[in-house]
Amino acid sequence: MRPDPDSLALRDVFEPSEGAMLRRETASDLFARCSWEISDRGSITLDRFRDANGASCGFVRLSPSEAHTIRFVVESAYGLEACPSRGWLLKPGEAALPTYWIPQPPVSRAMDAQGRILSEEPTTLSAFEPTTSGTTIELAMRNTSPLECAIWRLGAEASAIVGDLERPLVLEGQPVFMLASHTALRGPADVYVYLVDGRVYENRFDARRKRKICSELEAYSVYVALHGLEASTGKKLYRLLKQQILLSVIARQAADGGWHHGEWTDFMESHYRFHNAAMLLLETALQEEADSKVDSALGKAASVLSRSTDRTDIGLWFFHDSLEKSVEMTEKSGIRWIPSRILGKSPATKMILNSHVDAIVTLDRYREVTGDGQYAEHVASAVAATRKLLALRPAEWLYRPLYWAVGLTLLPQPEAERLPLALRALKRLTRDYLLPQLHRVKHKFPRMVMPGGLIERHLSRLHFGVNYHSVNLMDLVRLWRRFPTEDLERVIDGALEAVTNTTLLRYWVESGQRQALGYWIEALYHLCSLKPEAVYRRHLAEGMLSALDAGLGLPPSLLGAHPEVVRPGERFPCPSPSDARLRVANLSRGGRREILVINPTRAPIELVWEGTSSDDLTWVAAGPSTSADSRLLVPARGWLVGSAR
Repeated sequence: MRPDPDSLALRDVFEPSEGAMLRRETASDLFARCSWEISDRGSITLDRFRDANGASCGFVRLSPSEAHTIRFVVESAYGLEACPSRGWLLKPGEAALPTYWIPQPPVSRAMDAQGRILSEEPTTLSAFEPTTSGTTIELAMRNTSPLECAIWRLGAEASAIVGDLERPLVLEGQPVFMLASHTALRGPADVYVYLVDGRVYENRFDARRKRKICSELEAYSVYVALHGLEASTGKKLYRLLKQQILLSVIARQAADGGWHHGEWTDFMESHYRFHNAAMLLLETALQEEADSKVDSALGKAASVLSRSTDRTDIGLWFFHDSLEKSVEMTEKSGIRWIPSRILGKSPATKMILNSHVDAIVTLDRYREVTGDGQYAEHVASAVAATRKLLALRPAEWLYRPLYWAVGLTLLPQPEAERLPLALRALKRLTRDYLLPQLHRVKHKFPRMVMPGGLIERHLSRLHFGVNYHSVNLMDLVRLWRRFPTEDLERVIDGALEAVTNTTLLRYWVESGQRQALGYWIEALYHLCSLKPEAVYRRHLAEGMLSALDAGLGLPPSLLGAHPEVVRPGERFPCPSPSDARLRVANLSRGGRREILVINPTRAPIELVWEGTSSDDLTWVAAGPSTSADSRLLVPARGWLVGSAR
């Protein structure tokens, strides 16, 4: 069957012709990627994997014809089926031929010169024509933006992967919270909501600039989710998807060793939280399996991070973004900003706490994974700076009444409506006039930890960062895991009580603060891995219920394979409940199995597992947990905790 000029033979996606001009190639001991142009119509990017059993993945980017159609053509007769793991399966009539998996419908995307996504529009399946000589899929497009599509070819020897796609566990389809876009990944097909044309993007358009940017933090979130699903299911597909995410991160690394995002400006500045996430991903991959390409990329990235710092009076401080390197760049960025030299910092340094602490953890984990101790002094100085800043408690007489007033602005609506008239007026004045001027108080009296335990995000003129409180808590727990000191533990305990002893959690739910809720659960997961007391399990269960009430997924760490918490040889599979309404947190670590199961509904649900059995666990319930016939029930709006050694 000879394709017309508007057609693309799927065979050509996976077998470049002899005359194809390769644009770029990235290869390692684990994988290889090559790209080539298709006669001015578009491009193909092909990913191959070591020991993939005949599985490979191609990214197609094609300009539409004048008729706004694209046709995919495959030799021989094929049937088109909806895949139980989502997407489409093109299944051959002959067992020796490959199966094709299209995980997401093709999409028309417009991008700017820096590769940021400006618009997206789905295509329509307008025709499917199977014949004995060949099969055609015709797609209709409403605009002239290039069509993009990811396609897997699964050879006959990869039939086990096809079988796994056709038999997903309940656990695989449950939504997982992504740490950058705060959206949800639901199973393997959703990887290609984030992975577009070989690059990982946030799954959201910036509300102000109306564009999607590449994000290594999103890549790391996807990777940790796949990490957990691989451990839980044993399915080879998840290993291949992990390698593809890893490959995509390495392929996007710039010649200077960093990653550039252009999140706020057209300067393509670096957001170092994303840079750190790329390093954490590389560190995790290297800890699993040695690879020279991964090792080289990680070494370059560590060098960049070690230089992205400011020398302050209290010690080394890691930048939040590359705009902080100069006053000129900050001024050109359009960011609201007032230069200062608080604590001896450089004028452009914002002293954003969470990015700084994340960088410490990332660089110390680099030492742990690689054995390279050349940045030990950087880490020691930065840890000292963190502790000194958190210890500052100036002007208690001023901060206490100010943050009491701030607390009025963080009440859920029912409580706010019950306030006396005078307090409602004070609440409005605090919201409209005090919050925008808090940076002036912090400039005169530098302080991060406030009365009541709330942790501020920064010392600069930026937005009031109460929704970063949970991010700060998570990062400080990660720091405390590596550098356990009493002063850090006291700050963490106070930060926990700032939520559990107030209505802040309800405020986050009511006001739709997806970031705050997702990171709150992530912080509690880390605390549960360090503290055995039941109260932390209760806080985690209540946080999970709140997140589900808000329509969120649960963080990827809850699958039980967070690389900072669980070593590769100590992972326990996360069991999959038969009832999709039940949600699971796998708290197993260090040779101890521990499972938390919550029921967000208003009726008890019997706990039955599919696949892996957990009959050896001893269960404790929040309320009655068994019925008259001894079935194990998860209480309505409650939870069970099962454990075993």
